[in-house]
Amino acid sequence: MPVGDTTRTVVILSIDEVNAKFKAAVCLLLHPPGAYPDTLLSVPIADPVRAVAVPVNITQYAARRFENAKLVGALAPDTMERIERAVRSVLGL
Repeated sequence: MPVGDTTRTVVILSIDEVNAKFKAAVCLLLHPPGAYPDTLLSVPIADPVRAVAVPVNITQYAARRFENAKLVGALAPDTMERIERAVRSVLGL
């Protein structure tokens, strides 16, 4: 997703119905492997992009921010489950 002169890679956490209703998406920013110290909550991702999900980096982006975005692909269900557990832990849910 282009942000100014930078491109960010994100995982969209919110469901499609919410994204459409509010014209926004709740996202988890992804980082290059090694960008931050590895923790119990870090989720390494190998496919469709090599990255690390750090669940404290949750943000909201307006739908218009995705107009020129490139869909890289879907994460494997087990990766999404690990991200879900990590986000729940960080938020105390």
